[in-house]
Amino acid sequence: MQILYTIYLILICTVLPIYMKDGYYELGEAKALGYLVMSAPFAALMIYNVIFSAKSRKPEKATSISLTEFFMYGTAFSMAISLLFSVDKKVAFTGYAGWRNGFLISFIALAIGFAFSKSRFIVKDWLIVLILVFPFFEFVLSILNRFSIYPILFNGQGNSFLATIGNINWYCGFLSIWVPLGIGIMYLQKKFSWKFWACGVYVVTGLVALFLQGSNGGSLILLASYLLLLWWSLSSREGFYRFLIQLFVLGLSMFIVYVTLWFASGSYNYEGNLLVSICEANIGIILMAAAFFIYRVSRLFEEIKVPFRERLYKSIAGVGIVLLIGVGSVWTVLSFSDDFGNGRGIIYRMCLDIYMGLPSWQKLVGIGQDCLYPYAMADAIWSSSFRNVFGELALTNAHCELLSVLIERGLLGAFLYLGLFVSVILMLFRVKEKEPKAVSLGLPIISYFVFNQISFSQVMSMPYLYILIGMATTLSEIGNRN
Repeated sequence: MQILYTIYLILICTVLPIYMKDGYYELGEAKALGYLVMSAPFAALMIYNVIFSAKSRKPEKATSISLTEFFMYGTAFSMAISLLFSVDKKVAFTGYAGWRNGFLISFIALAIGFAFSKSRFIVKDWLIVLILVFPFFEFVLSILNRFSIYPILFNGQGNSFLATIGNINWYCGFLSIWVPLGIGIMYLQKKFSWKFWACGVYVVTGLVALFLQGSNGGSLILLASYLLLLWWSLSSREGFYRFLIQLFVLGLSMFIVYVTLWFASGSYNYEGNLLVSICEANIGIILMAAAFFIYRVSRLFEEIKVPFRERLYKSIAGVGIVLLIGVGSVWTVLSFSDDFGNGRGIIYRMCLDIYMGLPSWQKLVGIGQDCLYPYAMADAIWSSSFRNVFGELALTNAHCELLSVLIERGLLGAFLYLGLFVSVILMLFRVKEKEPKAVSLGLPIISYFVFNQISFSQVMSMPYLYILIGMATTLSEIGNRN
């Protein structure tokens, strides 16, 4: 049944990103229904295949479930319980109109991820090339769009929309999967081989698109990816060399953005943002110089037989990461206001107040997926507050996935949400020596998690996440068996 998984991957990675029904008009609805039509039949066939395979397996060969699979089962359970006790079962099941992030699509995505975890599916090189072509196309298209170049005209074209993905939040969520995935794949290639250079073109283009897209949240994608990659690489000198190459590529991408803006600053059609400011400060040149200098020093140490002190380097890196998180947390607390994060502050405050006002049982199981807005509109006080703050716009999520899960699936769902991410990252670290491909799965998973703490689950990122988690589980089982 490997062909089933191959066909599905091709469909979901090529057709879904470019699918539009009427340009940007109700694109969220179109993408969600397109995903549903493509995925529901495959989900049914995959789960049937998993059940049939389990029944045909000899009892003595039955295996216990991994911790990650436990959390996948638990997440499915919390989705079902949330639906059962939801305040609006129709919305909770199908999702809010125009958004469609309810039980049906989420459960299908999770089921497909679970099927991948049981499939022993290995992605071949030709398939990797095929599925990366379309994200690369989206990178190029978004870069052109940022300079007011529209090779393809769509209904509703504007500065807030990029490529064929949608608004900046959606596009940044898409990048949180596909840019780190490319970084991980390039990291694994033989240095200066043709695959290395091909991956380099993909990564540089993706990073340039990330710097130019306009959201400050893109900085979290970079921090999550490169900090995890650094920690991953400090296990050996060769791994550290590979990290330095990626650091040089990051600096090169920033320099390309700087040069591009220097020549075409008048054409850039979005307001200044953190990532563009960093590039314009010539940080890219500093990164390239630093990567080259550290590489030469490390090679000198290698030549004079200085041992690579993994524990020392990881201790230093760990202290640095903790300090960075601490400083970031303090800055967030001190600068937090209703205007924090482009208006996210007031959303966080109101959504947390909604959760704290729920009955105890509802705090445990939630109000139902996609039911934030219907719940608020059914309450006279919250209805008035939402209209005063957001007008006629429907606030369908908390713009923080953990907070959204806490409200929609309760404390149980939030615990399982966190457990799923922690378990899969730890699982990948345990097998990274036997299965180096683990890095290419770990980077997009951690990037998605970190970025989505200021964003939301949506159909252009969440389904890919569950597939990657399923592949990570398969890779872990292969590594443990070997």
